[in-house]
Amino acid sequence: MPQSVAFDRAADFYDETRGLPPEATPRVAALFCRAGDLTAHSRVLDVGIGTGRISLPLAPHVHTVTGVDLSRAMLERLHAKRRGERVYPVVGDATWLPFASGAFDAVIAVHVFHLIPGWRTALDDVARVLAPGGLLLSGWNEDTRRNPCESLLWRVWDGVVHKVRLSNVGVSHEQYETFLPDSGWRQVGDDVRLSYPVVRTVRNFVDRLERRVWSSCWRLPDDAVTRGVAAVRAAIEEHGYDVDAPLTIEREFVVQAFVPPGE
Repeated sequence: MPQSVAFDRAADFYDETRGLPPEATPRVAALFCRAGDLTAHSRVLDVGIGTGRISLPLAPHVHTVTGVDLSRAMLERLHAKRRGERVYPVVGDATWLPFASGAFDAVIAVHVFHLIPGWRTALDDVARVLAPGGLLLSGWNEDTRRNPCESLLWRVWDGVVHKVRLSNVGVSHEQYETFLPDSGWRQVGDDVRLSYPVVRTVRNFVDRLERRVWSSCWRLPDDAVTRGVAAVRAAIEEHGYDVDAPLTIEREFVVQAFVPPGE
């Protein structure tokens, strides 16, 4: 079976693409509190805690946040960002959580199950560590409206690399909207959503492709990246884009709450 994907190589730039704008950060923390009815007494586990982009702003609203992640480098970055928050990360695997049964009132999972080949085993262990009545809070963010310039450049890039792009090692893209209900988890309440803008430039876009900042680039062959970047640069020149003009992209963060099978 393939290994779960650890983000050691991304520790220095992960927050560039997954990090939240300063003005959105407290609002996303409030989103989790609302979705999970979290209080100052809530014990929370963050599976795939990474650099703490969710847990650090959430910590002031709950009792404690414990985190687990495969990547020591990501956890080192989290420790560097801490300013006394009650966030306690450990190195560990989501398929074998090193915690007692019923230890947590809520489990947070953001952008993680597509990275875990044994995601079904991970879900079983999440159910084990949840206290009675506890919730799995599944979250993600995505672009909802790209700038037309960036949309065209993504199409150019995808037209070159799509044939060599590898599938997810865990939950597939096609499964992601239904894998929890299909596994017996029942959603409670409605989706909670937050929209916010992100501003970047064409120069940022090309730089991130060249440095393989986006995780979709990590496993591409070198020649595919070279050809993709060349095609993107040609499109920029053809359309006369100003590489330093600000581009506004609308993003949305979504949180869904689930109870384990049988509850």
